This record gives sequence, structure tokens and C-alpha cells, in this order.
Amino acid sequence: MSKFIDNHPSAIEVWLFYKRKEGKNGLYERLCNLIGENRISEEEFNKQVEKVKKLKQREIRQLVVNNQANIRICILSDVIDEKSIDQSFKDICKMFGTRDMDYQDFEFWFNRFTSGNRDLDQKTFSDLPLLIVSNIVENLFFPSQMLLREVSTGLRNIVDQVKPSIDRINYNIYCEDSQNIMDLSICNFKRVESFGKWDCLYGEEDNMKEAFDGMKVLLSNPRLRLDSFVWDNEEESTEIDAKFIDVINSLNHKIEIMFLNASLNGDSMIDLVKAVKPGTLARIYFGGKFEPIHIDQLAQLEQWKKAKAVYFWNVIPNFSTRSHHFQNFEYVSMKVESLSEDDILVVKMFFTQSDKLKCFKIDAGSKASESEIVEMLGRWEIHLNEDSIGRYEIPGWNNYLGVTITEGGIYFGRETSD
Repeated sequence: MSKFIDNHPSAIEVWLFYKRKEGKNGLYERLCNLIGENRISEEEFNKQVEKVKKLKQREIRQLVVNNQANIRICILSDVIDEKSIDQSFKDICKMFGTRDMDYQDFEFWFNRFTSGNRDLDQKTFSDLPLLIVSNIVENLFFPSQMLLREVSTGLRNIVDQVKPSIDRINYNIYCEDSQNIMDLSICNFKRVESFGKWDCLYGEEDNMKEAFDGMKVLLSNPRLRLDSFVWDNEEESTEIDAKFIDVINSLNHKIEIMFLNASLNGDSMIDLVKAVKPGTLARIYFGGKFEPIHIDQLAQLEQWKKAKAVYFWNVIPNFSTRSHHFQNFEYVSMKVESLSEDDILVVKMFFTQSDKLKCFKIDAGSKASESEIVEMLGRWEIHLNEDSIGRYEIPGWNNYLGVTITEGGIYFGRETSD
């Protein structure tokens, strides 16, 4: 108790303002009973009384808002006066004209004083320097971070600013008993030895709102760093997709994601890609449907230009007119309606123009026969086996182009000379 007034000198002003209607008689003795004998002289006390008489409620309120520890003497005084916790909180809020006080912090001190522990200056978690608290919170597991977020407003603010202890977020939406279900799975593979996964199911409308509210809190954290983010809407519910994109478009910063996998169509997927920080996004899995104009729009994005790999689950219409958008990746996998001779030759040319491209896989609804493809590509330099696998030299490069022809498509892969 001895250092409390030294650390919180404004606490006496706050208490005097709280007790100002009770008159001056006996206040000095009561204060000494609260903070300890000889912590303040009677002369200094009288000066404080005169000072408080000139203060406005808003000035006292600011002292409380700036440091809620300033109300601890008021709480202890109410406990000694045998007020109930509800009455004490109500009176203090009314006296200082604010309801912005942290009730959990108030409740902690009220209960501790009630139990007989009247040490005003005992260190608590909330007394630790902000940097230390932030470091502690950042090293907690994600479920603990979420629980701590509910303890107090101050801790909620800290949790929302530190790096979340997660590296993967998966949203899977499906239908069960005619009701859409959102299955949220959050993982931390780097800490799997202790607690690597956290799951939650959302179903009814209120729960869905809770899911999207929680999503916004999580994605709004500027220090979120994800190895992967998955949005898999099996039911292709446009309403749920729209709510998801509303959250994405409301963010005021770019999300850092290395692997993005989403079942969104066209414009919605473009909005999601735009929300990711360019340069962090290495691989993109496109699970939705796209028109040629969407490929043109994607190709203008820095996120697309800086990515290393793209995968398309559905058919890309008119691939021939958009093939040039794919030449700067390391890995490409896609589906097309039909694969023309020009398409095959263009992809082969990509491998001769740069050593960046490592593989290009195309599944096609229709294509030329194996013999026709071999004829257009040229004779195999090396015919490795009977599984339609061959290899060509790449002029100007110390490696080869491996080609695998299957019933459903064709695979190009860069191979070393070893």
C-alpha cells in the first residue's frame, strides 16, 4: 500500500470528488484509514480539498479514463461502507459521469477488497508494462487468446493488435438438414506439439452473424500472417459468399497469405485476391468459375504478377486468347474445353523464353492424338518409356522439357540434364 499514492497521486483527488457531498468532517481520518497513516499530511490534505472544489466533473472523469487505478480508493471505501458491488459500480459511474469503466477490472478489485486483501498497490496482470503484456499474449495459444479477449476491454484491444497464434484458417460451408453450416478450422502447425487445431461450427442465423463478426475481428488484425487461407463453399451459396466478400471489402489493410484457396466465382474471387498483400501471395487455387474477362482483370493485379503458382479447378473458356497471361509463373495447372495445336506450341515456347517456368499441366476436354502432338512438337529427343513420356532439349538452357501425354491432357515439366 505504501507506494500506491506515489504511483497514483490523482487517486486522492478522485476520491475527494467522490466524497465531496459528505462534507469535510472526518474525511482526513477516513483517507488515512484507506491509504495508511502518514501517507499525506493534514495540511496537504486541506490543499487537495480546496483544489478539488475548483475541478469540473469532466476533469475528474478524464483522470479516471486515463487510469482506472485512480478509482481503487473509491472501491475500497465502498467495501468498508458495505455497499453492494452493483450499487458501488452504479454510484461511481454516476459520480464521474462515465460508463466507459472496465467492469471486469472493477469487479476484481471489489471482490479482492471484500475478501480482506486491502493492498491497493499489489501488482496485477493489468499493471504490467504494455510491451510485456503484449509479448505474453502473443505467445499464448489461439483459444487462450480468444478467452483473454473476453476478460476486459483493455485485454481485448491488446489481443486484437498482437500477432494471432495461428498460421492456417479454413472455412468449409455445407448443407445439413436443409441448413447451411459453416465449419471453421484454425490451425497452428508450428505449435502442433501442444495445441495445433481449433474448430467451431456455426449454423443458425444468429450463429452465422457471430461467425462473420469473429471473422472480421480476426482478419482486421494487422499482424495476422497466414501460410494458407481456404474458403470452400460446397453449396455455392451466393448469399454466404456475398457476406464473406463484404467482410473482405471492409478491411482497411491487406492480409498476408502465402496460399489462397477459394471456391469463389469471377468478381468475388478478384475482390479476395485484391485484399491480399502483393508479394506475400505465392500460390492461388481458383475453385470457382471464370470468364475470359476475369482472367484479363486478374492479370492486371500485382498479386497475380508476383505469385509463383496458379491452379484452376474449372474450365477456362477460350484459353487460346488468354494463354499469354500464364507465362510468368513457375507452376500452372488448369482445365480447358479443347487444346489446339497452337496452344501446345505456345506452352512449349514459354519454356524456351525463360527458365522460371517449371511445370504446366493442362487437362482438356478434347485434344489432338498422341501421334499428332508428337508430330507438332517434333521427334522425341529421348523416348523414356511406353507411357507417352518424352523429353526435348530446350535451346539455350542446360535442361530439358519433359512431356507427358495422357488421355485427359498434357503435362510439361522442366527437367535437369542429370
